[in-house]
Amino acid sequence: MGIFIVAIFLLFAGYLFIKIAKISGEKANEIKKSLENNKNLVETEGTLELIKIEGGWRFRSFDVRIEFKNQNEKIFRYDKTYTSSESRASFLWKCENKGEVAVTVIYNKRNPSEYYIKELEELEVSENSKIGLTIIGGLFILVGLCTIYVGIFK
Repeated sequence: MGIFIVAIFLLFAGYLFIKIAKISGEKANEIKKSLENNKNLVETEGTLELIKIEGGWRFRSFDVRIEFKNQNEKIFRYDKTYTSSESRASFLWKCENKGEVAVTVIYNKRNPSEYYIKELEELEVSENSKIGLTIIGGLFILVGLCTIYVGIFK
């Protein structure tokens, strides 16, 4: 009986990994759609300041302040929280205790709150997460099915 509980847990974990992969894939598609063929996109230099790092060894969140000027020299400041699963955490680690760091910002000139920071490579991280999490989820499901097989024919 205990082996079936383990199998159900493995199947559920695999399902969760695949659902998280789907979310990462949707985020990647959203970023691609906003970057492709948009005539309102403008690339400019800005700054990123790391305000706070929270979390443990595996999962961390980074509170950052992004500042950039638009084509009319108006300054925009946004506070945002990034996680290590949605951006390149190594770049954010390098920003610790350095104050403001220069970054390249691509923003929508009609709506500056829609921006993308090149150095964080959000698109690449989301696409890689989609692939990796799908593989991990599939392996969990496979192990769960093998566990059920072993439990039945033992």
